Amino acid sequence: MQIGELMAILLLTKVVAPNIWAAVADNLVARKGSSLVMLKYATFVMTVVFCSTYFANTFWAMALAMFSFCVFWNACLPQLEAATLNHLGDHRDQYGLIRLWGSIGFVVTVLGLGWLMDFTGPKAIMPTALVAMFAAFLASFLLQAKRSKPSSQQRLTVPISKLLNAKVLTLLLLCVFMQMSHAPFYTFFSIYLESYGYTKSHIGILWSVGVFFEILIFIFGYTLLRQFRLSSLLTFTFLIASVRWYLVAALPENELLIFITQVMHAITYGLYHSVMIQLVDKLFVGRYQIRGQALYSSVTFGLGGAIGSFLSGTIWTVFGQNELFYAAGIMMVLVFVFSLFFTAKITGETSHTNHS
Repeated sequence: MQIGELMAILLLTKVVAPNIWAAVADNLVARKGSSLVMLKYATFVMTVVFCSTYFANTFWAMALAMFSFCVFWNACLPQLEAATLNHLGDHRDQYGLIRLWGSIGFVVTVLGLGWLMDFTGPKAIMPTALVAMFAAFLASFLLQAKRSKPSSQQRLTVPISKLLNAKVLTLLLLCVFMQMSHAPFYTFFSIYLESYGYTKSHIGILWSVGVFFEILIFIFGYTLLRQFRLSSLLTFTFLIASVRWYLVAALPENELLIFITQVMHAITYGLYHSVMIQLVDKLFVGRYQIRGQALYSSVTFGLGGAIGSFLSGTIWTVFGQNELFYAAGIMMVLVFVFSLFFTAKITGETSHTNHS
């Protein structure tokens, strides 16, 4: 249960932090034409704070260290997203070709750590993470953003109330449920498979399979975005998520089916995220784009992830591990049914909408 609580504390920072950093970034852009200087400070403080986890020998000490680390970590990702989209300009459909390098880094890390942990145990995780964070700090000096002309009008704070309406709130709620359903996967999947006899290296390979197919979606998925309605693709990802969690719950001993569920990660994360980036860009236009992306990140990945992680720990302890993934599958069946009838209306798309 404490694992779920720690993950919930960690993810709760995503509820507030992205919106605070978005406001800071707005002011930096208004005054200096760029906010990437914040990325340098954030990655440095993030690395220093992470070092404190070495000295955290109680639950609350670890919780405080993780909370402090994530406050600054959440300053990094939105800045990278904004800088990438700003650099691409009219070629935003090539976003996936840049985003895939993060997935490649994940594959290399998971495979390497899975192999290393079979020999050294979990003590290899912390030094590897620290080296990666310091590398991120050094890499922040290589980034250059297109500078916009500072303007006193840009300094005006965008009220969050301006971003919200019934359609946006409903869409974000669906995304919260989607992220909640992934919380058991992110929090307990490795432990779950290990209880069924999978080795750490085997688990690492399975994680890498998911990310490999996620990379393929980032490379080729833009063709789907052009050929199908965004609402239809989003509903499809909900359906695949429900099937995925049911298979994980029902047949964990079947290695082939577990492999197939990892292939489904291309849909439940890769395609889902690509679709939502497009929808957020569509729903939050002009000066509201940065705040919209921050809101999407904080509400779905933050709130949804935090609630899902907390409930995952409780369900795992009280009801059992298989029941945890059954619960995720049942929830996504309900989300799929709702989305089937209402998502097109929420996004404003009709049967004649053309994305080509």
